[in-house]
Amino acid sequence: MTTLVNGFFDESGWIDVYTFSETTTEYLGQHETYVSCGCGLPAGATLEEPPEAGDGEVVVWRDGTWLVVPDYRGVAYRTTDGTEVTHSMPGELPAELTALPRPSSAYIWAGFDWVLDAALDLALQSRRERSWVENELHWAGREVDKHQDADPGAISTELAWRTYRNELRAWPGSPDFPASDKRPLKPDGSTNTAS
Repeated sequence: MTTLVNGFFDESGWIDVYTFSETTTEYLGQHETYVSCGCGLPAGATLEEPPEAGDGEVVVWRDGTWLVVPDYRGVAYRTTDGTEVTHSMPGELPAELTALPRPSSAYIWAGFDWVLDAALDLALQSRRERSWVENELHWAGREVDKHQDADPGAISTELAWRTYRNELRAWPGSPDFPASDKRPLKPDGSTNTAS
């Protein structure tokens, strides 16, 4: 029988070893390998039998022993900005990653969870709403131009479109801004802002 003495085998022969990845140290399986007298174990192999891993866990070889660690490999998110990344190492996630997706760009990482930053949320909503106002002003201006060009279908609605345009300009100063459900309403008969 081949025996390991002071790190070297005392005779040649076939033995069972337990192998692990030299990159991730993850347990790969049990294999039979041939060893030569005077040589040691092949790289990535041990004679120690690994423990069983449960769901969401993986067995790894660390510091000369098997450990059962959590397995968070796969999709993770950066805590700095919520960017999706692929995590490829077994074990706990590094502090800069989380398994929780960022609900929106108005959330910041607070150590254990994403929390809403009310000031940032308001700023982002305001930016979106100002963009909406600019777009609506463009289309309201086109409606007013139709009247000025004597479009017979637009004559009766010119005043309504001018009023709407003035309401759009005043909207960012409203106490209800940027609540999109409180926006100024378009004149009756026009629900589409695109032409």
